[in-house]
Amino acid sequence: MDEIRDKRYTREIISEYATRFVSWGPPESWDLDQFKTLENLIQEATDITVNANTLKRFFQQRTGNPQLATRDALCRFLGYTGYTDFVSKHTKTEEGTTDNNNEAPENKPTEPLKKSKSGHTLTYILITLLVIVSCYLLYILKIKDLYTDHLLSKINFSASDPKGANPLTVSFSYDIPASLLKDIKLVYEEANGDTSEKHLNKSNGQVNATYIFEGDGYCHLQYKGHTIKTITIENRKPGWSVYTRNERKGIFKTLPISQAYNKDGYASLPLDSVVAEARPGHLFVSYVYYQENLVDGDNFMLEARVRNAAIDHAIPRSDVMMYLLSDTGRHGFALNEAGYAYIKFISSEKSIKGDEYNLSKFSFDASAWHVMAVRVQHKRSAFYLDGQEIYHLDYTQPIGTANEIILRFKGCGAVDYVKLHKPDGQVVYEQHFNNILQ
Repeated sequence: MDEIRDKRYTREIISEYATRFVSWGPPESWDLDQFKTLENLIQEATDITVNANTLKRFFQQRTGNPQLATRDALCRFLGYTGYTDFVSKHTKTEEGTTDNNNEAPENKPTEPLKKSKSGHTLTYILITLLVIVSCYLLYILKIKDLYTDHLLSKINFSASDPKGANPLTVSFSYDIPASLLKDIKLVYEEANGDTSEKHLNKSNGQVNATYIFEGDGYCHLQYKGHTIKTITIENRKPGWSVYTRNERKGIFKTLPISQAYNKDGYASLPLDSVVAEARPGHLFVSYVYYQENLVDGDNFMLEARVRNAAIDHAIPRSDVMMYLLSDTGRHGFALNEAGYAYIKFISSEKSIKGDEYNLSKFSFDASAWHVMAVRVQHKRSAFYLDGQEIYHLDYTQPIGTANEIILRFKGCGAVDYVKLHKPDGQVVYEQHFNNILQ
């Protein structure tokens, strides 16, 4: 199928989604939270994961030619068997409309065509040539593309230990069909935005890359300049750091925890420490503690006293999030004044979305200090607000040794103290933010 028709069908797919999610407004206005919700809806309906950022590029027309797998998943969610079925049904609709519009008047007389023997021969030759040309174009415009998509789907690309202490060296393993190799490259992206490229000289093997800047970096596998796979690299500095992020604008910056010191004895980043273009709208600030082998991620109690008030430059809804992470999973939960959030509770493979469990009955006032806590023991996670259990869930997959605490706010937020201990009360780590931390 040629690129022009693919673009038309892309617009038709987007139109059907706009009709289905009309309450969200036009797709070009959707934010990343809505795309993350759509990612989950598609995964639940089709058992296929399409990354929220991929959806954002597709629906906001920043992808020239999305992968067939992406189009298949989107069409399956709409009730089709796949992209080919979507195209087939829409093509039939168009052809039916065309036939009706071109229907000859019922009583219009027609003259029989008289053809000579030579005329028939010429017609057969022209038809034969047309069939040959059509078959060739079909191969060039469709079969070749489908075969390329098939080869791309066969690529294996993975990383060992993509999270660790700064500076972080990561090993990437790959297996790529030889015919694609000349158009493949790796793009290493540091947390500060710096990039470097590497062209591969054999179809399978392993390459190493060292990431220098603290924060989330990436390794993009690109084919003809288009990213087909991305691995996130979590490069962490031991101890406390502050991360500022505006997801809509793609702005990320890491700051020392000392910049968040407040003379009243708690941590809260001043707004003037955030670059100006990242401040409005979707600013998130995270206070992050990293230590390798911090605690057994399936047996602990984590609590923190937090606030997200106007004085802390809270953004409407005033989200407050608490997480404990390992290299393979996390436990944690999110609160806000509206009583809902994108992901409300998460423990290993289990997650409860905000539209499935509303917490408005607790009348959570983010402008006041609250103690949030997570207790995990015997494959059960319990979540607390000011000593009252608000939810619990069971999970099956252990997350292993945890190494990171994240307290995240929509706005700058504030943290008074953090305590981590074992279920029997033995203190593992404790921090009161009443002095300047280095």
